[in-house]
Amino acid sequence: MERIMEARGGLLHACTAFNALYLGYDPATRRYATEPDPESFLEIRAGESLPVLPAGSFVRLTRGAREIWGEIVAVFGRRDTVEQDGWTAAALSGAPVASDTDEQRLLIDTSVFGPLSADEAVELGRWLRPGGALQHGHLIGAVPVAAGEVSSRDQIGSHAAFLSGAGHGFLELGPLPSWLDKNADAEMLARAIRSATTCVADIMASSRTIRTWGLYGRSASAAQEFADSERAQELRRLVSRPGPGGAARYSALWPLLTALAQDAEDGRLQLLSGVAGAAQVVDANLALADAVTDSRYRSGVDVRLDDRWLEGGVWRAQAEPVTALLAGLDPLTPAGIGFAESGPAAQDLRQPGGLDAGASRVQVEHVDDELVVLTVSVGARDFAAGKLELTRPVKRLLPEGQMILRLHHDGEHLSDAAAVQGVRPEHSGVAGVTWPSTMYPGVRLTVAAARAGRRLVATSVRLAEPVAVEGFGPVRWECDWRLFAYGLGLSAWSPDTADRQRWQPSVNTGAWRPAVAALEYLIVETLKRDGTIGPAGSRSLHGRRLTAALFGPDMCTVALLWTVIHTCEDMAVLGLLTQTASNAGEPDTFTWWPDTPEAWEARKGGGWESDGLPESAMNRHWVRPRERRLPSGQRASPESRAAYARWRLDVEGNNAETELPPGTTFVHGHLRGAGPGQPWHRHLTQHEQQEGRSANG
Repeated sequence: MERIMEARGGLLHACTAFNALYLGYDPATRRYATEPDPESFLEIRAGESLPVLPAGSFVRLTRGAREIWGEIVAVFGRRDTVEQDGWTAAALSGAPVASDTDEQRLLIDTSVFGPLSADEAVELGRWLRPGGALQHGHLIGAVPVAAGEVSSRDQIGSHAAFLSGAGHGFLELGPLPSWLDKNADAEMLARAIRSATTCVADIMASSRTIRTWGLYGRSASAAQEFADSERAQELRRLVSRPGPGGAARYSALWPLLTALAQDAEDGRLQLLSGVAGAAQVVDANLALADAVTDSRYRSGVDVRLDDRWLEGGVWRAQAEPVTALLAGLDPLTPAGIGFAESGPAAQDLRQPGGLDAGASRVQVEHVDDELVVLTVSVGARDFAAGKLELTRPVKRLLPEGQMILRLHHDGEHLSDAAAVQGVRPEHSGVAGVTWPSTMYPGVRLTVAAARAGRRLVATSVRLAEPVAVEGFGPVRWECDWRLFAYGLGLSAWSPDTADRQRWQPSVNTGAWRPAVAALEYLIVETLKRDGTIGPAGSRSLHGRRLTAALFGPDMCTVALLWTVIHTCEDMAVLGLLTQTASNAGEPDTFTWWPDTPEAWEARKGGGWESDGLPESAMNRHWVRPRERRLPSGQRASPESRAAYARWRLDVEGNNAETELPPGTTFVHGHLRGAGPGQPWHRHLTQHEQQEGRSANG
């Protein structure tokens, strides 16, 4: 793959990498060895509208009786309303695709089937001339938005749809059809292509000489060369400028790169032509991402990616401090905050969060173009009013109108009327919620929604051990103790225990749709309620049915499906679920097991054992490394202090703070019941991977 990348201008998309490996691209001759059927190409006629054209699709540029073959190597969104200096209206960043205003910028490589003939070179010149259909080797046209059509942002799904449909002739040139069942239909072919392409993307992400940005792979040395250049330095300066008064400014990369190329001494606009243009966009994003990760921007300015698709990427810069909505977001997650904060939602973002002890607290755990996941601690006023607060910026990410709340209460059986409730929109959340009688003010919920759907799914989280509260009784579910005390009229009070860490970062970070650890509780509760009953009370669903049970059958998109599957795979690594291959081309099946002797015996009989220890179910948690408060007058042992220091050094490096806080001890990471000899350091695993990537690029 590295040799192919070098031969193709130093850039590969996961879909073009799949094509190159599957169809036999020869880096020595710089061309595909096969001669495909012209009918398998997507025909693009000069002056006509475009279909959804993902990276990796093969096209015939047709003008009259003449044509040129090529492969799309990159796709970016485009809007005329983005200014030439990169300034972008907030409402455009992360906005849904609109067929009346959005366009797609398609970068085409016309050399992948060998050098052009003299006639083809003349024809290409006609396409490239001023006023022609190709601008700097890019094809620009409207984005079609039609019911049932694959999203223009879902490149792997669109590429799989192309190869299993109009481009099926390309599949016949490789081994995939012979590997599948003879009766495999287009849907099964598409699933196989998605799996293979995702695997290719993971391989690129693991390479020591390839840097990845989303699904794009770039030569690490070339990316570093750009990062060290004056253009990169100027780009970082331009992107990190807040708006007047410290307000958020949104900057689109393609216009900025164009302006920098024009300002160069030799006016090198060819830097943005064809494959080179896509490489520049990837280099620019990597340079900005490294600056954010390494905290190289000046203090007092928050810089973050907001939209990965539009104009090659839209970045957001704002004077600190940032609002509560932004504080919990990964700055490299394209959250679409610009669209969310536009219009009346902006007033919510400017309000300080968490100062009112009677108001709900909302923490954004994850936002992408398909999914939003929140942690909501329900304040006393919202609890009494039957309201679930989402904040107006988050609510703006979801469709308008009536919604369905699918409520789980960990460990409690809810009636159908309580579990599935119709709720109505109200200001910054939804109203009409009937809370179960065993819930209380301050209860902490994990809430998720597909951004295109009308279903909210929420669950409480049961504490490992109940907490006794004088005058109230045992508290059995996680809560915000300040909101709990306020809602029940108690004096300022909290238990003598620290909140346990709710989840760890994903170990499956190289996946096309990364695992979302914040979905863990919702996945388990959905399996317990909707899963197929198996041995010893286990509950199972395969990936497609699980996604449909979470977000609704009409929301089982390719992107959501793989988000759920990768999250379940992550949970299987931790032992929270078990994973088995399904038949007939269906996604793998994931199983939750109760913590009972019968379940352990059933799992042994099914072969679900590892190193002599059965994998743990959700109710048999891993004890992860953490600090624990000690009773008054007690001190941590020297062994605990030394173990804490080693752990912090492993996790954070040589500059870590290694002194155990006074009044606390250190709890080793281990499987509950197995003792400290069975460590589980997800933090350490991720730290080693990050150090490896840093050392190599």
